Amino acid sequence: MNKFLLTCGAAFLALLLPACSSDDSTKNNQLNPIELSRAESEVSANLNGFSVNLLKALVDQNDENKNIAVSPLGAGMVAGMFGNAIADEDLSELTKALGLDSNDLSALNSFNAKMLETLPSHDKSATLKLANGSWFDQNRVQLTESYRTILDNEYISEIQMADFSDKSTLENINSWAAKNTDNAIPTILDELNPYYLAVWVNTMYFKGSWKSMFDKSKTEKDDFTLSDGEKVKVEMMTGARNIEAYNVYKRPEDSNDFSIENAPFTTIVNMDYGNSAFAFSAIMPDQSLSINDFIVQNSDILFNVLSKPELLGVKVPSASLIFPKMNIMVTTDLIPIMQSLGVNNIFNMDYGVNFPGLSIGRTDFGDSGNPYIGVFNQKIKFDVDEEGAIVKVATVGSGMLESAMSSVKAKFDHPFIYFIWEKTTGTILLEGVVMNPNE
Repeated sequence: MNKFLLTCGAAFLALLLPACSSDDSTKNNQLNPIELSRAESEVSANLNGFSVNLLKALVDQNDENKNIAVSPLGAGMVAGMFGNAIADEDLSELTKALGLDSNDLSALNSFNAKMLETLPSHDKSATLKLANGSWFDQNRVQLTESYRTILDNEYISEIQMADFSDKSTLENINSWAAKNTDNAIPTILDELNPYYLAVWVNTMYFKGSWKSMFDKSKTEKDDFTLSDGEKVKVEMMTGARNIEAYNVYKRPEDSNDFSIENAPFTTIVNMDYGNSAFAFSAIMPDQSLSINDFIVQNSDILFNVLSKPELLGVKVPSASLIFPKMNIMVTTDLIPIMQSLGVNNIFNMDYGVNFPGLSIGRTDFGDSGNPYIGVFNQKIKFDVDEEGAIVKVATVGSGMLESAMSSVKAKFDHPFIYFIWEKTTGTILLEGVVMNPNE
């Protein structure tokens, strides 16, 4: 039987965070919290739970001790895009994994719409652009009016009916993504296979800088200890210290009698960008704990970093931060991760998924077979230097028919966890684990 492809999602995240100059854009740049409805707040909290579970699953399956990077915001946006096209009876596993209370995606749609509306203007000293685009094969797909309305109103998506057999359609998709990521991602699809029916794309472009920058003249080579004990030389940055942009915490083991000098501890640093709307958080367990063991035993710390820092432990009001420059590339297959979180049916060709929102007709390729989500992955490039960071993320999902086809030093010198997140809602743009800054 012929393999029938349906590209179910492509989310692209390019967070470009170099230095921003002191100009008029930084004046009157007061941080105004993003206001969420009760339903949107519940979605935000539940998606943070999904983010932590996603990270735990990635770490659990990280047999080779490689760097980890994933964008919960991109994954959630893509899930919303293709989820709204899937029949209700096929959604239960996906919505449960996302932490949603029911198969009703209206609250998720509303939350994603709120992020599209508010994040771009949240920090005047930064540039943040969000865009959605959707392409459908005009010869095979007819959108239902309700699904078109959701894409148009909730996801503010450009919608194009195009001839997928014409190579200009592939060129159009790639040029659209390149334009909306400032050419950071010039090619999002290498080909537009004749069996593809639809392509959804989400792009994000963010440009900002550390609120307190590192001193380039003080960057020097130093040791970073890998999980197996091997030491590698990396460029360590320093010079940002005694400021409000970050705080360092140490968390002793739960004990009535402990010595902070001897107890295992976790070092947590929060570094703000711009007007403090966005932040970078890094969590480094004591060297006696592996990243895997730490996350299993202390997942509450990951939640508290994003919501209740006062619960983290002993706060050090000022510190000298020593942090590695990073140049990391990561490719992650999200299907086994989602399956470990209980999402199986939509990835199972024998089960099949109903896509009523797309109204897929019969074609010249024979029986349509059982549709299912066949690809869901992310490609991420993540760089950090003295001025800020550059992050580029591409999240792609494909569906197929089953036919054939303080006076302390916070020195981050061994593996640590990180988040890039919006502080008033806790929305996580990027999260992961650095096992080797040079990888």
